[in-house]
Amino acid sequence: MLRLSVNVAVLAAALVSAGAATASSPTMTITPTSVKRGHTVVIKGSAGGCTVGNAVTIISKAFAHTHEFAGVPAVFAKVGASGSYRVMTRIPATRKPLRFVVTARCGGGNFGITRHLTVLR
Repeated sequence: MLRLSVNVAVLAAALVSAGAATASSPTMTITPTSVKRGHTVVIKGSAGGCTVGNAVTIISKAFAHTHEFAGVPAVFAKVGASGSYRVMTRIPATRKPLRFVVTARCGGGNFGITRHLTVLR
């Protein structure tokens, strides 16, 4: 009986470890990382543990104020079957030339990653 309990405990620990190993961390890339005002950028990556069909909210003061999250301009990208997302957005022609922070969140949680986008004249 003791041997069975130990085997069950070892099997349970292995399953938990395997589940943690298959959950990927979210990623985000911005192309190009420097863009002229009025031009577009592509933002894409892996949504980590975010469910297929959910929306990734990508947040930056560099974006147009069409949509927002907590008062900051945002764009949305749907999580595809592969767990990835992709969206293209145009930087407003009136945006000040600066280096802007870009963050993302999904399913009520922040991705915990920060990227930068430089807007040029």
